[in-house]
Amino acid sequence: ETTKIMRVPHAMSVSDCIAACCDLSGCDLSWMFERRCYIVNCQHKENCEPKKIETVKSYLTFVLRPSQRPASLLGFGQVIPSMVHSVGLQNEPSEEVSIGSPYMLFKNQHTSKSGNAATPSPSSDKLDFSQGVSEKTQTPTVAPENVTESGVMLLPTNAVPSEPMQQFTPPATAAEADTVKELIVSAGDNIQVMLPKNEVELNAFVVPPPPTETAYTYEWSLISHPDDYGGEMERRHSQTLKLSHLSVGLYAFKVMVSGENAFGEGFVNVTVKPAIRVNQPPVAVASPKVQEVSLPTTSTFIDGSQSMDDVKIVSYHWEEIKGPLREQKASADTPVLHLANLVPGNYTFRLTVIDSDGAANSTIASLTVNKPVDYPPIANAGPNQAVTLPQNFITLNGNQSSDDHEIVSYEWSLSPKSKGKVVAMQGVRTPYLQLSAMQEGDYTFQLTVTDSARQRSTAEVTLIVQPENNSPPVAVAGPDKELTFPVESTTLDGSKSQDDQGIVFYHWENISGPSSVQMENGDKAIATVTGLQVGTYRFRLTVKDQQGLSSASVLSITVKEENNSPPRAHAGGKHVLVLPNNSITLDGSRSADDQGIVSYLWIRDGQSPAAGDVIHGSDHEAVLQLTNLVEGTYTFHLKVTDAKGDSDIDSATVEVRPDPKRSGLVELILQVGVGQLSEQQKDTLVRQLAVLLNVLDTDIKVQKIQAYSDISTAVVFYVQNGHPSKVIKASDVSRTLHVQLLKEKADFLLFKVLRVDTAACLLKCSGHGHCDPITKRCICYQLWMENLIHSYLNDGESNCGEFGYCGMCFKSHSSCETDYLLSEWGVLRKKKHENFVMEERSCNSFGPVAMVVEYCGHCKAFEEYSADCCKAAKRATSLIL
Repeated sequence: ETTKIMRVPHAMSVSDCIAACCDLSGCDLSWMFERRCYIVNCQHKENCEPKKIETVKSYLTFVLRPSQRPASLLGFGQVIPSMVHSVGLQNEPSEEVSIGSPYMLFKNQHTSKSGNAATPSPSSDKLDFSQGVSEKTQTPTVAPENVTESGVMLLPTNAVPSEPMQQFTPPATAAEADTVKELIVSAGDNIQVMLPKNEVELNAFVVPPPPTETAYTYEWSLISHPDDYGGEMERRHSQTLKLSHLSVGLYAFKVMVSGENAFGEGFVNVTVKPAIRVNQPPVAVASPKVQEVSLPTTSTFIDGSQSMDDVKIVSYHWEEIKGPLREQKASADTPVLHLANLVPGNYTFRLTVIDSDGAANSTIASLTVNKPVDYPPIANAGPNQAVTLPQNFITLNGNQSSDDHEIVSYEWSLSPKSKGKVVAMQGVRTPYLQLSAMQEGDYTFQLTVTDSARQRSTAEVTLIVQPENNSPPVAVAGPDKELTFPVESTTLDGSKSQDDQGIVFYHWENISGPSSVQMENGDKAIATVTGLQVGTYRFRLTVKDQQGLSSASVLSITVKEENNSPPRAHAGGKHVLVLPNNSITLDGSRSADDQGIVSYLWIRDGQSPAAGDVIHGSDHEAVLQLTNLVEGTYTFHLKVTDAKGDSDIDSATVEVRPDPKRSGLVELILQVGVGQLSEQQKDTLVRQLAVLLNVLDTDIKVQKIQAYSDISTAVVFYVQNGHPSKVIKASDVSRTLHVQLLKEKADFLLFKVLRVDTAACLLKCSGHGHCDPITKRCICYQLWMENLIHSYLNDGESNCGEFGYCGMCFKSHSSCETDYLLSEWGVLRKKKHENFVMEERSCNSFGPVAMVVEYCGHCKAFEEYSADCCKAAKRATSLIL
């Protein structure tokens, strides 16, 4: 005996919703809200009375049925054919449903402040039922004018279920649904508890009670809980569920009760609220609490950020309550107090902190600023030292003396301990004391330093002058040598000879050998010997020290004569180079000789191309470096020579093959110095060319940039046709650029274009000439000349397609119908109104001959030649007449 609400998901219109209600015997009204269909089963008529409202947001449709109600109401598991689908309403707009009942299957569930709600688990085959709503709803009255002709009443309302609809699992068939009795299950009112209480018991109440000697089966489940849930559930399969260790948040529980052919569900929410907080006052902490600094330090910090509160500190305030007289007292409203421009004295600061509840706390910090401390200097005369006669001079160093500010004076003196000692002192008022003229014995010197506060410090240093103790020198003539004849000279090195006081005399002499030799610098540590022959020589070195003590050492030099083998040259063999790579290195370092190669010489063969440069003078080195090579085969001869003058020659060839992209290379002459064209401008030029040629930037590959003249630069490039191995013909690219630049795009590029042409001369010249690589025009063989009509009016390429003749073109006096050409071979008739171009050509070897063309009284030619053509035509006509 309660009101039930079900949602019909597939009913999208009012008519569908009405049909769904009509198909279900227990349905009393259908309800369409925001394109969602709900059907209601009312156990009490007064619960389904309509109420009129002003704003229409939904439609209620009442179905009028006979007075006798069916024996069984809409029970658990009854399914609307093909229209019922389980969808929860937890996301629907929260508005109150004005339906009440004396017995409520489900109580209202209140939403906590955190927004958590009980969320039933979705199921694809369950019906959505709403919970019972408040009984405080006023009884609505029916407005007769809203009744339709069919007896169905449409009533606007804003009501939607405010709580999530619970879900029931229907039986498999309608027949089974009729045998299951619906139990009315209640888990009681929603419960609220407040920490520290974290335990609660939930009880399930079932109507009707179980038959005698039977009992219901209970199954409790948690369907929604806080994220940090860690509680415990006890007696989940009994009528009473015990909960413990609950944390703050909203919990939603479901209890399922089943018996013999009976089933029911109930829901309840448990809200756990946090414990009432008792505010704790903050604790002000100043760190350091006591602090001491000394000038010249005039600033410091006191940290109050370590102050604590149970919630939050919202305010900090520092104030100076005691301190020396200054222009302005220290004050701040920050966690850290920054103090600056401090003067000597004692300071006391108070920190006051206030928490979010307005509670305050204070603490005191003290600071002492001391006057600057001036420590006395520390004199340092250096370590004790010793000298040995005859050395009787030394310098004492007092620059290691120190002071916290500055030492203003130094003063050296002979200590009273050395009274009567003979010594000469210089620099007595500097850090460095120079001593000389000392005698054997101990000397003690005293250093006194004074700082800027006139404070003094004294240090002493002892100098021991030892008597002379001379040791004889040790002569070292060096290791013996073995040389190969012929040998021009060799050195005698005695510089490794030693003496405790220094060697003052060296003498070299030849004591034996097959022949006399010449010696230079025989009185030096290192001497030079020449004129050695095959055999063994012995040289003696004698050294003396200052006291006349001497030592001698003997050195042997053996000169041998050995057979010499000629060197073997190795130039590196054959190499292949493919343009545009025009540099190569030829390695002759693999050439060999038993005594060493002394010279290399690379010679270019006379039949090799003259083009190509040797760089860094490498033609006289083992490795030859070449650049600027051109197409052809180069041969280089390497000549190596050893110390005996024997030599050997080997050859290396370099085959320079043409550029495989030669037919696609285009030469663009720009009016800009080569040194003025930057890398950034080059990239911009590439992008502009890509636009003119309608290709990608990456398809344009710049191969070379070089000076064309002092004021112009040649840029050589080619254009890929979508693949690196496919290159567009240079003639096509050149022709396209001509056309694009003539279409009012002459200033499109960064620099003025002086010429666009193929980089290589690719003309075939009709098989009767060859192409000039400079002018890119054909030079015809004898008796052949350029076919002007074909050249200028067809494809524009230079050719050698016309057999040569000498003569003139002239026009008939009588009419402008026909032109004639007079030549050595007769008169050739041309078509009427045919265009020709005036040019000068050589006919065999007879010199230049003027050829004049006239078109019905005036010249028709390309724009750049028309003016000259007309003038020449007039002159030629007067000559003919």
